[in-house]
Amino acid sequence: MAEGFRIRRASKKVTMKAIEPQPMVSTRAAAEIRTAILNGSLLPGSRVRQEELAAKLGVSREPIRKALLVLEREGLVNNVLNRGAIVAPIDLPLINDIYEFRETVEAYVAGKVAALPDFDVGELQKIVAQGRKAVRSGALDKLIDADLAFHTALYEASGNKVVLEVMQTQWGHIRRAMLTVLNSVGHRKQVWDEHEALLDAIANRDVAKAKSLATAHIHGAESWLTAGLQNSTTQRESQADES
Repeated sequence: MAEGFRIRRASKKVTMKAIEPQPMVSTRAAAEIRTAILNGSLLPGSRVRQEELAAKLGVSREPIRKALLVLEREGLVNNVLNRGAIVAPIDLPLINDIYEFRETVEAYVAGKVAALPDFDVGELQKIVAQGRKAVRSGALDKLIDADLAFHTALYEASGNKVVLEVMQTQWGHIRRAMLTVLNSVGHRKQVWDEHEALLDAIANRDVAKAKSLATAHIHGAESWLTAGLQNSTTQRESQADES
């Protein structure tokens, strides 16, 4: 190459769209509809009419259509031939799959946290207190929120980001199942007794006991949820036959 000869690279113009300062309308609509599904305002199997949702949210039908596509990908909305969009029924096989996965994950997390030499259980003790308060008041939403917070705090303490991210994608399905069948006051108390026993094992750095209690807790929860969902399905089918 001759001295002084330079190769010039052709400059390429980079084209990008400006980022909206606020969330897109469809994103906000999806968040509102998702919340209504997860808190039971929109019941499993109920019709989802775009025009009604658009009127309630004060938007056009287009962002509602996009929002429903997002929720369909999340498994919260189904499109049924000749019926249109409905709130997805609670999928019992999926719930069983999630809980089988959780048995392994929760035992791993509990053992890992129990093995931490300087782990402070103070924040988790506060969550247990909140859960017991929710049991006494009968506030079902707060009870489920506290349950989610308890397990999420353990995932975070384990330091495993994959566990945290994967479980966050499943909490919507778990929440819907719990909301449907969590009507036994006795069981509500049992859940927090088990949480407290698990926390005691972690505080005592008893890895084997923490793992065993976590496995038993999730296995029991799966059995209870399965029975409750099956009973709920039977009752709905019986009511449909009578009508």
